[in-house]
Amino acid sequence: MKKFVIEFFDFNTGCVCNDYTVETSNLKDLSDIINDGEGEFHPSAKYDLTEHNLDQIEVLLNIKFERAGNMARLRSWRFTDELPYKVHTNKELALMLRNEKPLSVFCERFPSNPDFDLIPERFFAPHVDAGLFSTFQCIIADARGIENRFVFYATKGENWRIYAYILLKRTSILSGWSEGFERMEGSLLGYEDWQNDIYIEKVFKSRDGANSSVQSSATD
Repeated sequence: MKKFVIEFFDFNTGCVCNDYTVETSNLKDLSDIINDGEGEFHPSAKYDLTEHNLDQIEVLLNIKFERAGNMARLRSWRFTDELPYKVHTNKELALMLRNEKPLSVFCERFPSNPDFDLIPERFFAPHVDAGLFSTFQCIIADARGIENRFVFYATKGENWRIYAYILLKRTSILSGWSEGFERMEGSLLGYEDWQNDIYIEKVFKSRDGANSSVQSSATD
């Protein structure tokens, strides 16, 4: 059996508002649905789903989705999907608007590729203009000298987290990533201590145990 996640995105925030974990052994029929029979399912790709696609998947998997007119996307299941809490990825703006997240960090290769909209700046812009959030961006080169553009958004009174995150990132490039940096990153992004505990135990140690100098690339 292969697991997948179907996510529904809110048009106003660009954030995941609902998701379903599904599984099937019938990969060919699923591939035929999302690729219109023209190719195999790629496990690392994300597929936008039409209403017709959703109808077909409901029949194939014997499931019923709450759609509410939102955009839907299918992706492969990830190890973070088994955590006992929801990670912030693709939910950043919605969480910040509910005062449940003080800082969001986005990163892309510099210079940006105009064909890929990796950072949801257009969704954050109205809230920055309204004074709800402050924003900052900078270029940071990694240990290999590859430049990356970081864009930060912070809620009122939380600007200090931006500069703390930049210091963390630049220091870790010189010294190597560690469990301490992982915990600090999680705390700056608004994860609770118990969530950091679980993430470090279930993800960080299993992922980087063999090479603790490998830096995390996750920002959310």
